[in-house]
Amino acid sequence: MRKRICYSLALACLLAGTLYAADDPFYGKWKLNMSKSKITGEQMKIADLGGNKYSISFGTTPETFVADGTDQPTRSGGTISVTPDGSNSWKMVDKRNGKVTTSMTHTISADGKTQTIKGTDFKPDGSTSDFKVDYKRVGSGSGWAGTWESTTLNFSSPDQWEISAFEADGLTFYTAAYDDRLSMKFDGKDYEEKGPNVAPGSMSSGKRVNAHTLEVTDKVKAEVIDHTKFQVSADGKTLTLTVHETGQPNALTIVYDKM
Repeated sequence: MRKRICYSLALACLLAGTLYAADDPFYGKWKLNMSKSKITGEQMKIADLGGNKYSISFGTTPETFVADGTDQPTRSGGTISVTPDGSNSWKMVDKRNGKVTTSMTHTISADGKTQTIKGTDFKPDGSTSDFKVDYKRVGSGSGWAGTWESTTLNFSSPDQWEISAFEADGLTFYTAAYDDRLSMKFDGKDYEEKGPNVAPGSMSSGKRVNAHTLEVTDKVKAEVIDHTKFQVSADGKTLTLTVHETGQPNALTIVYDKM
């Protein structure tokens, strides 16, 4: 009898979790819709520290490097190399565990007012995605130094991810191309994000505002990176992320369509 009761309880919990996941409006596969998203307006600050040494910040603790073509450690657990190609161009390569994750070229216009980044993202599953970002100079500065604000952003391969049930009241966010997984409950506690390209110390916490709304805070080594609101439309076909990044003046709006 005891075994039967335990089995029945276990089956009831499993069914409850399955029903919860099936009814949850977040559950399913989602694909980035670039035309509906507003993912420009992010600012990049570059400081010239002298001696061919620079720092780059997107609002949080900056990365510092010497533009001499050598691999140098980053706060995210990988390496970066920056090779000057004339006075107005950099070739930059990011690596993780010795493997190239991103290769790009930064180019400043002749009048010094705009900067363009073209590159390729090499994903853990072997696929690639080309990208192009255009920036305008904001405020004063010359050469590389100054504040740059993105004006256009394009990807050749839009992001896709899957959201599924995690235990009784949580969710798992999984991006197959990056083998990136975050399984979390919405109890205010920190949950670790895992994947080959994930920065060490990446944690997320959050709460459910209602059935269609989540609020999530992302951190790296205890430093808050962003606050994001997740909202599923009433018809369940659209997922909208409103992202407030630390140190950034403009929020990003990222829209996904249900697949």
